[in-house]
Amino acid sequence: MAGVDIGSTAVRMRLAEFAPDASLKLLEELSHPIATGADTFRHGYILPDTLNSICVLLTNYRRLLDDYRVEHRRAVASSSIRDAANCEILIDRIRHYCGLELEILDAVEESRLAYQALLPWLRQHQGSYSLALNIGGGSTELMILRGEDLQLGGSKRLGTSRLFHTVARGGNQLRAEILKSMTANIVNTTRDVYQEYSIARFFLINRFLYRAFRDVPEAERHENDFVIPAEPLRGHLRQAYWQSPLELGRVFNVGLAEVELLIPAMLILDNFIEVSEAHDITFTNTEMLTGLLSEMTMTILGENPLMSFRRQMVRSARAVGERYFYNRSHARAVTEFSLGLFDALRNLLDLDDKDRLLLELTAVLHDIGKYVSDHQHHRHGSYLIKWSDIVGLNERDRILVSQIAFFHRKETPSEEHPEYLALAPGDRIRVSKLAGILRLADVLDRGHQQDVKGLRVDLAPDKLLLHLQIEVDLGLILNTLPKKANLLEQVIGLPIVLRREMPKIHPKNAL
Repeated sequence: MAGVDIGSTAVRMRLAEFAPDASLKLLEELSHPIATGADTFRHGYILPDTLNSICVLLTNYRRLLDDYRVEHRRAVASSSIRDAANCEILIDRIRHYCGLELEILDAVEESRLAYQALLPWLRQHQGSYSLALNIGGGSTELMILRGEDLQLGGSKRLGTSRLFHTVARGGNQLRAEILKSMTANIVNTTRDVYQEYSIARFFLINRFLYRAFRDVPEAERHENDFVIPAEPLRGHLRQAYWQSPLELGRVFNVGLAEVELLIPAMLILDNFIEVSEAHDITFTNTEMLTGLLSEMTMTILGENPLMSFRRQMVRSARAVGERYFYNRSHARAVTEFSLGLFDALRNLLDLDDKDRLLLELTAVLHDIGKYVSDHQHHRHGSYLIKWSDIVGLNERDRILVSQIAFFHRKETPSEEHPEYLALAPGDRIRVSKLAGILRLADVLDRGHQQDVKGLRVDLAPDKLLLHLQIEVDLGLILNTLPKKANLLEQVIGLPIVLRREMPKIHPKNAL
């Protein structure tokens, strides 16, 4: 297998052999400096010479892939390509000249790959809170975790190449002052969030910083990482801010090509150490390609990486819900009913595990628009979902979740809704199916009191029969059912019928 990454400063490839025991043997690791970040963050697009250099290099990589008879390959790019005005042209040129399909990762996909890369470290520290930071060229992905369970995740447009080329002029000291101010302003917006957690550990992904600090006297070195206490580390960082590029290269034993990105990386790290109040920092010898190969391994083994990440994505969605003071009990009930209905109808509606996950995430978040206003809360909620970071959910899927939430009340998807109309035809019918299920699940907890204690679904040839375990009168549900069930009835072509059953009483409770 092979993973290719077009980053902001270099194009890199790893070739590995997959063994029957699911272990990987590294065969080749290549890296060639191509500064796509300098083009994008200075000019807004990839310059022709840079584009040609990428195509020539990837053509050579492709020959090597053919020589090794590589069976599984993925080529990805992140923010320096994603933010370029001619991104689509670059994708087309690479496909034409190199025969490679380039995937453009968004921020949440980068976070998911960083999580996969860090899993060996996270599993060693169950029970304590950690901050994981992936400092890239165009953005910084951050996660707060408890052991390997994600508590909070997000992305900041705060990358080494982006910062350096945004403030490319001026003397070294002036540039350091401007960069320090810009970085502090962005990081401090999240200070209150970090103070809610007692962060014991700090894991860092950044190859420049790994190389720069691995030989400082305070570093406690291990096989794949080293640990430095926060205070001496911050001393090294503050001293470095005022050094010339030549001095930095000599002190930290890095090449001149890397020195220009070292100061922005140090500033980002310094500010996050301050807001997290971590006692020590673990510099990990890993990167996004590690996560990429890990996900490819899962795919070979028949696992869906997205579904394996499901628990973390649901946790991330719940964190978004908490931010907007959602009704947890109602969200939990609607989620349970939605998944029960989905499992009964998935074959009839030709839905898969990915659709189930999208429905689950929407059920968690469907009412967050009430944070803005009860009136038209479906519109507010759709907007909030569209612009919220849910770790692991890419932009396309986030738009799908926002549209499913939009139609969870009584509006029917139609050409009168421009965002719905902008979806691909297959996605439009997917939204209709999942919104229909969500609307019916929502009405089963109409009073937000969790009166329905159990649901059994029977799919008959002439109707969809719902057996509800409920003690109170069905009046409130029946009064709302025609408006809420109509979309699903249209989709499945069957009427929906409710039947009331008394909740089963456990013998111990009967006594």
